[in-house]
Amino acid sequence: MLKHLANVVSVMLALLVLAGCGSAEPTASSGAAPSGAPTSGATASAAPSPLPAAGGLRNPYLGQAPPGTQPEVFAPGIVSAPGFTEYSGTFSPDGSEYYFCRFKGESRSKILFSKIVDGEWTAPKELQVTAAHGADEPYLTPDNKRLYFFWERPIPEGRTGYLPKGGYWVVTRTPSGWSAPRYAGQGMFLSASRDGRLYTTDLSTLNTDGKTHLAQVTTRNGLFADYERLSIEADRGSPAHPCIAPDGSYMIFDVDGGSYLYVSFRKPDGTWGEAIDLTEHGFDPTAGGASLSPDGKYLFFFLRDDIWWVDAKVIEDLRPAD
Repeated sequence: MLKHLANVVSVMLALLVLAGCGSAEPTASSGAAPSGAPTSGATASAAPSPLPAAGGLRNPYLGQAPPGTQPEVFAPGIVSAPGFTEYSGTFSPDGSEYYFCRFKGESRSKILFSKIVDGEWTAPKELQVTAAHGADEPYLTPDNKRLYFFWERPIPEGRTGYLPKGGYWVVTRTPSGWSAPRYAGQGMFLSASRDGRLYTTDLSTLNTDGKTHLAQVTTRNGLFADYERLSIEADRGSPAHPCIAPDGSYMIFDVDGGSYLYVSFRKPDGTWGEAIDLTEHGFDPTAGGASLSPDGKYLFFFLRDDIWWVDAKVIEDLRPAD
């Protein structure tokens, strides 16, 4: 969905040129280009590398060694593949499944997933329930019962949408797999705290004033029923792409379609503190699309056509003293 908003609002920055974030410049230790290098699409290979042979991917996070405070490409050659663009990943609460988006050039976006089977991660493959239309921005709820995704399927007659095509849809786990998709409502980029509070980008004024807003979503039977806008603002642009901490103590977001990351910490009285401009703390101005691991230990983000990750300590270090 990052790319969909860019297509609608011409003044927003193009999302496919996002750069990385972190407490320092991203390293190239994972085989990725250093900061400022051409995107991977400029020197793309024909296909992604396959998963390693059995026995290689038995640990959490698709067998990857956790990063420190220097950002690294996440699962190079497995998730972040040469010649493709990947973004917006989501882990199941128990860490046994991972869903993410991938596309190449002008092709439609697909949702791929990998899961642990017999102790090993499977090779990523397309999620068939979404295969009929372009799909992106998957999100697994903290109770592991529902998977939301933006789908380029025409919305049902009588329902409201704010983009040229598509909106958020939801499937529910059943004993035999995912249920048939249901239209959930308008929104862009989902995130939820452990207590089930769901957040998205409210697009309801996008077609009138070009602005977006961070909002908490009330759901009924999994469908979006109401939007309560948050009192979080940035000193530039329209806030979008909320990323709530699992404990609900802070929210990361970006502006103008996917750049300039900010964080706002929740105060003891429940109100939100002034948004901190992360570009003033070592983050690249074109970083965006943040998400957190279910345990809150690692921050993921979109960088030069790939998904990157870094220790969330880079955010915790900015937490104001009580």
